[in-house]
Amino acid sequence: MYAEVSPFARRVRLGAAIRQLRGTSTTTAVARAAGIDRTVVSKIEAGERRAGLDTILKVLDVLPIGESSRQYRTLQRVARDGLARGWWDDPQYAGMGERQVRTADLECGATIREYQSSMLPGLLQTEAYARHRGEVALGKGAAFDLEAAGRGRLRRQRQVLDRDASDPVYHVVLEPQAIWRCPVPRGIMREQLRHLHKLATTATHLSIRILPVDAPLGQGWVPRAPFSVYDYGDPDDLTLVVVDTVTTDLLITEPAEAADYAQTFDELRENALSAKDSAELIQQAADAASVDA
Repeated sequence: MYAEVSPFARRVRLGAAIRQLRGTSTTTAVARAAGIDRTVVSKIEAGERRAGLDTILKVLDVLPIGESSRQYRTLQRVARDGLARGWWDDPQYAGMGERQVRTADLECGATIREYQSSMLPGLLQTEAYARHRGEVALGKGAAFDLEAAGRGRLRRQRQVLDRDASDPVYHVVLEPQAIWRCPVPRGIMREQLRHLHKLATTATHLSIRILPVDAPLGQGWVPRAPFSVYDYGDPDDLTLVVVDTVTTDLLITEPAEAADYAQTFDELRENALSAKDSAELIQQAADAASVDA
């Protein structure tokens, strides 16, 4: 059975808990007491998937926490969750690309808030739109298998948009240029916009809002790069943020900084067009693409 919540998010939570519990003790002191190498402790705290459960338990055993305590049992469970396999570990998705693998992991069991300034999010892309963008990336030297990436993207879309939930689990705020600009051939963009409009008007677990150019932003601050905020059902899990850059993803785990991004997203969404008006604007863009084709 595959993981139901992001293993990476659980490893990050475990690492944060270990750092807090060791307090002023160094990783060297903890490693010496546990009988393991210092670099192993550092990697566990960083959320890397290198250590097995037995090794993690050795670390927990030397921390100031009783083995019979509720916190100890909780961290044992978190450690096991962090080592769980995800659907992206299946051989049919091998080669989908490290960047997409990390994204799929973060999306697992998460409520997602995503801001995009000029591109359409992968979870909303048609096969043709995603393929064209993939071909462009490969032409620029990216390393992944295009077919595996396509299968992975489709699986991600099903996992998020078909989730059994009563409320939206995916909230998107788009700048207008994301629907008016054509980073793909116009025919592909026309199909993409029609698909986006259908999602905006029929998908029950999805909210799409367009942020108008003249939106009155209270703090007057607009993010310089796209970003995604991931929240999980367990209140003790950390809110994680990924900032999308040209070549890589910047992961933010520090709670105060992540909270700033979450607040920024909520302010952008509050000042965006309504769901109905956003859908109408998407339809206008689709109609324009049809006329110009």
